[in-house]
Amino acid sequence: MARSFSSLFFKAAKKITKLQRAALRMAAPKAARKRTAKARKSAAEATRAAKAIKAAKVAAAAAVAPPLGLGRWEASRQFVDGSGRRLAFSRYTPESAPGAGMPLVVMLHGCRQTSAAFARGSRMNQWADAGGFMVLYPQQSMTRQVQRCWRWFQPDDDHGGAEADLIAALIRSEVVRHGLDPERVYVAGLSAGAGMAALVALRHPGLVAAVAMHSGPVVGDAHSAAAGIATMRRGSVKPIVPLLESVADPAVFRLGMPALILQGLLDPAVAPRNARQLFEQFRAVNNPNPEALPVERVLGLGTEKAYRRVDILRGRKTVLRLCEIARVEHAWSGGDESVRYHSRSGPDASALVWRFFQGQRRVGAAQAAGDEAAAG
Repeated sequence: MARSFSSLFFKAAKKITKLQRAALRMAAPKAARKRTAKARKSAAEATRAAKAIKAAKVAAAAAVAPPLGLGRWEASRQFVDGSGRRLAFSRYTPESAPGAGMPLVVMLHGCRQTSAAFARGSRMNQWADAGGFMVLYPQQSMTRQVQRCWRWFQPDDDHGGAEADLIAALIRSEVVRHGLDPERVYVAGLSAGAGMAALVALRHPGLVAAVAMHSGPVVGDAHSAAAGIATMRRGSVKPIVPLLESVADPAVFRLGMPALILQGLLDPAVAPRNARQLFEQFRAVNNPNPEALPVERVLGLGTEKAYRRVDILRGRKTVLRLCEIARVEHAWSGGDESVRYHSRSGPDASALVWRFFQGQRRVGAAQAAGDEAAAG
């Protein structure tokens, strides 16, 4: 009986020991899982905190850092025309600026951009330092268009046309105020800014010596926001020269309008067909001879800066140039890729723009400006 009781006791003790060991084995992974989960949570929180700190530093730097350049940057200025319409703009004056007679380059940003972002991303101020020209950066108001898009897609006198005229009034005011060279006034833009640059140049051909359009839509096809999106995606399905005539001052066909067109061939927002149609529109403006043969070259072949260049010449002077850039999407070519809508790939678009502008002059612009002032 004692042996039987003893046997039962040891069996029970052995079983309890097994159960305890099993419980310990089950508890250990659970505790380890808790520790691992806690560690992961702490690591995730630390990562989020680090990202927040980094984002705050980037935002703070962007808020206080001036656009590239050694000269004077004047932000958030306001222009008011004779009708009381307002236009915000920034101004860049190169460090070695002469007292008077500087050229002027007007840079028009794209949708969801600001004048400061466009200045940083395009690095045009560096070229202003090298070339000795002033740069103006008009900025679209969010009260006019919530995404800061210039309204090229509504080219009538009450919308896009009015914006083009307001920009032209700003240009005239700045030329007089700073004693700039009225024969060397140039307008360039990206995307929606390219569409507006075209409108400014075509509506005011006596003011603008040349225009540059990067990733821009064909002129005159769209007359609403929805139509603008369709134009960007496929270009125009209409005869393109009459479209231009519908929005341009007729004097442009007499005066001409030298134009540079730049387009990324990987652009998902503005179809490259737009650039080719723009080329044909400005070809009609600058060289009505349809038999004039274009001069083609491929530059930077085999590199990330590769592009195809097509020129139309009048005599020995290039009056129209198309640059189709192989490895660029919807962005300013060769810019600061840390700024949205600017790409490191491709040739330096700001360099191409300024070099093209250097060869253009609006002869007689000073006299035209004087006549206009006298008439006013």
